[in-house]
Amino acid sequence: MKIIILLALVSALSLGFSQQAKADYEDGDIIPASVIAPLMSWVEAQTGVRVPTLPRVVASHSRLSEIVSRMGRISGRARALYIGGSVILDDRSFDVEDDTQVSLLVHELVHYAQSFKSRSAWACAQGKEVEAYTLQNQWLEARGHSPFVRASWINRMAACPASPSAVALASAD
Repeated sequence: MKIIILLALVSALSLGFSQQAKADYEDGDIIPASVIAPLMSWVEAQTGVRVPTLPRVVASHSRLSEIVSRMGRISGRARALYIGGSVILDDRSFDVEDDTQVSLLVHELVHYAQSFKSRSAWACAQGKEVEAYTLQNQWLEARGHSPFVRASWINRMAACPASPSAVALASAD
């Protein structure tokens, strides 16, 4: 009798825990405006840029990997990106309950807002990263988390190359 009760208990527990962990989104899912809008409002307040519409935000590991593979070594570890009016997140890890993952979206929303500023606001394309990483860190710190990256790393990452050969060296890092 004890064995039957033990088997029943184990079966009940197994059924209760049988659901596997699953990401919030599947490859190709569009992130709803209800997730994006409050974050974009925060970014607008921080950057002073009013965006006319929300960007299209797609959760797609396959699309992210495809684009990153064409961008070279420097982008090899990208976990999110802004390109051509869209933000692309990794569906395998993006979770609206994980502040670090949401901070990646915040970072890319900063880049989206930057697309409405004059190109002359930055000495080079990498210069945009200072604002994006700084605001990403501020967003995390406001929620009680450590910064995503250190200021010294941001400054190194955002340094404008002095010459074409410096670009090649920076890419080899």
